[in-house]
Amino acid sequence: MRKIVKILSGILAGSAIVLAAGFISLIVPSTSSAKQRPQPSFDNSAWIAYWDYDRGLKETKQVSSQLNSVSYFGGALDKDGKVIVLGPAAAFQKEKLPRYKVTVKKYLSVVNDVYENPDDPKARTSLKDTAVLENLLATQESRQAHIQDLFQTVKKYGYDGLEVDYEQVWKNPLVAFRYVKFVQEIAAAADEENLPLRIIFEPSVPANKLIFPEGPEYVIMAYNLYGTHTKDTGPKADTAFIDTVLSRADRLPRPHSIALATGGCVWEEGKTPYFVNEEEALALQKRLKADVTRDAASQALHFTGKDKDGKTVEAWYADADTLKAWKKQALEHGTDGLSLWRLGGNKNIRQYYPGLENR
Repeated sequence: MRKIVKILSGILAGSAIVLAAGFISLIVPSTSSAKQRPQPSFDNSAWIAYWDYDRGLKETKQVSSQLNSVSYFGGALDKDGKVIVLGPAAAFQKEKLPRYKVTVKKYLSVVNDVYENPDDPKARTSLKDTAVLENLLATQESRQAHIQDLFQTVKKYGYDGLEVDYEQVWKNPLVAFRYVKFVQEIAAAADEENLPLRIIFEPSVPANKLIFPEGPEYVIMAYNLYGTHTKDTGPKADTAFIDTVLSRADRLPRPHSIALATGGCVWEEGKTPYFVNEEEALALQKRLKADVTRDAASQALHFTGKDKDGKTVEAWYADADTLKAWKKQALEHGTDGLSLWRLGGNKNIRQYYPGLENR
């Protein structure tokens, strides 16, 4: 009996050592050596997406006098983890964005979407792929190689800065650990290169449990409270949700800011929910002849109607007044900046910016 107890004790002790080692391997590392670089006292930024480039560019030029920077959302990865760029990135780099005595910086935004064939954007194999990140960020050597790939791509296209928008990373502790290491290392490398760097986080980022380095501008998405991932209908954000995101942003090194979202989502009976921009939402409302109501808790607009087959259709979306309400909440909180996802398909985008509202 004593022998059995001794054996069991040894097994338990060994298991404890293995668990402890696993836990230690996932402890968040300390800060990096990157130092904080000068940033605008308040950063107004926006995204332009490669798949809606013409409309996005038109709106960008309409509001460029109010922007510090614009991010071209067109960077992704191929099946081997190499950085690829989709759409007219080179054309956008050459576009002049007028603003008095200020240069509007252009960032190349890279997301962890994987494309089997970069020449055919429809050949996308997976969205927000973390398996490719697990390999890319596995070792210091692989992380450094990926950082250099990112930097070289930015330089190749002549952009002013780099934006990293890797998502779904917090669902896997191993990927999360490697990603934090990556952020620390790319912050130090960007500091050496004097390359402006923005890191985009999802609303779920555990900012109170992680240590991130100074240097980049950190942006947390304040949207997707409801959307294609929810069966329940509702706005992309509301007051309580934005307060939660702002509290998480406060735990990040400065400058830190949040991103607001234009457009909205439609839920049709028997179909998969889908995103719409404001113009598409208005066209749908007109077709359904539905009455529009503004929600008090979110200031978002919504309507419900019946399609030609008698099935229920419900839409929630933001207009300029919705965005201004969210912006007011963020400004009263004292955020360092606001980014807008995205330009293109907005009916009155100029009304969002006070400097243009009455012009």
